[in-house]
Amino acid sequence: MEFLKDKKRARYFYKYFSKIYDFVNPFFYSDEMRKTVVDFADLKKDSKVVEIGCGTGFTTAEIVRRVGEENVTAVDLTPEQMIKAIKRFPKANFLRGDAENLPFRDASFDASISAGSIEYWPNPQRGIEEMARVTKPGGRVVILAPRKPDGYIARKFAESIMLFPTTDECVEWFKNAGLKEIKYVETGPYFFWSKLVVIISGVV
Repeated sequence: MEFLKDKKRARYFYKYFSKIYDFVNPFFYSDEMRKTVVDFADLKKDSKVVEIGCGTGFTTAEIVRRVGEENVTAVDLTPEQMIKAIKRFPKANFLRGDAENLPFRDASFDASISAGSIEYWPNPQRGIEEMARVTKPGGRVVILAPRKPDGYIARKFAESIMLFPTTDECVEWFKNAGLKEIKYVETGPYFFWSKLVVIISGVV
């Protein structure tokens, strides 16, 4: 099993990684990627959105910009990560929780978004099914998933600690969760870097 797919290990890793996360994250997740992720959710001004794996609030910021803090609910497993997001967006709703067991009723949100979290889920299919469950009919489920680094050493290290689903695997998980109108784009943080992520969405 990949090191960070164990929830307890992931929890402790991010407890300490959160101290430098905001410095490291922009190298792998650009503003344009963040906009594309949220574009895929097809949000309206008053959409109720749940973000799964909010971290310190990088994607949260773009969601808030479009729908307002009061319409955002954000979930994360690591309090040390989430505490920074809470300070940034005090009017949003934050809960400590598990992507594979979301503490919400069926059809609670207009859209669900997760960026840079699926690689730590022991059961990605279950997590996507949970996102679909809490999203209203006609709403979108959006996930950003990583790609393996090109360099051999970096790739081997990354593979030892997290999951790297292929685009085909992501599409299959979305289909198995009952999602339709599935679309995706493979992209990267900057034009001079190789493709590093897939952004995929489907309609409940």
